Amino acid sequence: MARERLLTELAGCNSAETLLAAIFRHHPDISAPVPVEDIARRVGITDIRGLSDEVVSSSVLVDGTGVTAVISCSAALSTPRRRFAIAHQLGHFLLKTAREDGPCSARDLSENRRDTLHRKQEAQANRFAAGLLMPKPLMAASLDSLGKPAIAHVVALAASYGVTTEAAASRYLDVTPAACAILFIKHGVVHYARPSRTFPAMAIQRGDAAPSSVLEDKIDQPTAWITVEARDWLILSRDVRSPKVSMQALAKKNDLHLVMLSINAAAERRADEEAEKYATERPSFGRGVDRR
Repeated sequence: MARERLLTELAGCNSAETLLAAIFRHHPDISAPVPVEDIARRVGITDIRGLSDEVVSSSVLVDGTGVTAVISCSAALSTPRRRFAIAHQLGHFLLKTAREDGPCSARDLSENRRDTLHRKQEAQANRFAAGLLMPKPLMAASLDSLGKPAIAHVVALAASYGVTTEAAASRYLDVTPAACAILFIKHGVVHYARPSRTFPAMAIQRGDAAPSSVLEDKIDQPTAWITVEARDWLILSRDVRSPKVSMQALAKKNDLHLVMLSINAAAERRADEEAEKYATERPSFGRGVDRR
């Protein structure tokens, strides 16, 4: 009976957010790592199969009635990537956007653009997958328990939620109230760069060379926070005071660096207030009036 109620609720949903809300209402005690395969089977996925084709990432084949489906994933996928692929294809199934022109590529599973119908549908499936594997209430509680932003937290969250480091980083930035940004730098080139909602616009983008402040360090040992030149990372107006930007890096194997940038929003507000106060109180030394 509970399963039928869930299926009825899901049938009336038309967005990733409403689908997730319905699923979590029926799983109030869910914890990390989320049992994605059990949830998939409960809502209409009859089988989850392996694919021998290493080029293909994953696919979903929906039956003629649209009520059940089979998900297939490449056998070459790591466990975290396989979990995300299952959640992504489940999103396609529940959103009724399953592809008819072939399976999803690895690129589709990281798509966030919405400028074409295809990209919009892939981005929707990815939003659903991230929300299912890393539920916002659970992630918010995890961030609260971890305390102030630190790059090592991203790696810890990936392990706890059974997702890739990139997926954990993206969800971290979705949920955190802190002003921070995360970058993945490989062989000195930026491969991933994304700010949180409260972080300023970034000048550095995918494909750019990393600033020299990102230096080699011991593998798996986070560096201390250091102050870096804001203009190396941010888009700034010449007439605007540059914020104080701190950076922490974590070196991984194969010349990969995970980088976190952080701005203390409270300190920046105080600095702006002090600057405004100084400008208001500063005496003016204009030329006096000649009274002769």
